[in-house]
Amino acid sequence: MSLASHPSISWCRCAGQAVFLDLEGDRYFCLPEPLDAIFQRWAAGEAIDRDAHTALVAAGVAGADPTQRPQPVSFSVARRDLAHAGPGRAVWTSAKAIFGQLRAKYWLRRRPLANILRDLPSPAASAARSPGEASLQAIAGAFATSAMVLPAADQCLPRAIAAARLCWHRGLDAALILGVRLHPFAAHSWVQSGDAVVVGDLEQVRLYTPILVLQ
Repeated sequence: MSLASHPSISWCRCAGQAVFLDLEGDRYFCLPEPLDAIFQRWAAGEAIDRDAHTALVAAGVAGADPTQRPQPVSFSVARRDLAHAGPGRAVWTSAKAIFGQLRAKYWLRRRPLANILRDLPSPAASAARSPGEASLQAIAGAFATSAMVLPAADQCLPRAIAAARLCWHRGLDAALILGVRLHPFAAHSWVQSGDAVVVGDLEQVRLYTPILVLQ
């Protein structure tokens, strides 16, 4: 969930610590330990004094109203991987997966991530989305096929952006998720529908906590 005072900032609780994503600033950050404890108590509903709230405002993680407490981002726990069915057989869908990744890589080299995500096609309204697991599995297979042409290592973000665009274009119920882990810090991106990973590798996804969900 974005902070009311800073719509470009979202956060999650990871390894007992609050981790923030400032999308406009293109950075992840954490608070110093004493301030992190104050933020987490406040976000959990505990009252804090004026000086503590002022410190959170100065850190950019709270607005002027101390009653507006942001909740951490969450999403369904991933339990299945649709790519396990193997490479896809639909040549046209695989071609779209390859082209979509090349386009996303081009954008990421030239534009801020916030702008790219803002310009993604809006997903259909939830009531109009199709669960369409067969279609989602076809997209998962197409991206498995694309990995035979384009290296997938360290390319999770362009793959996820391309897969989300393809899912949303077809009216499918899917979410583009950015996640983090600590000790050591790392970030990952994937596409998920319910408890099923469409693109992003289930075993990798299990290591990360969602910090931004677009759906």
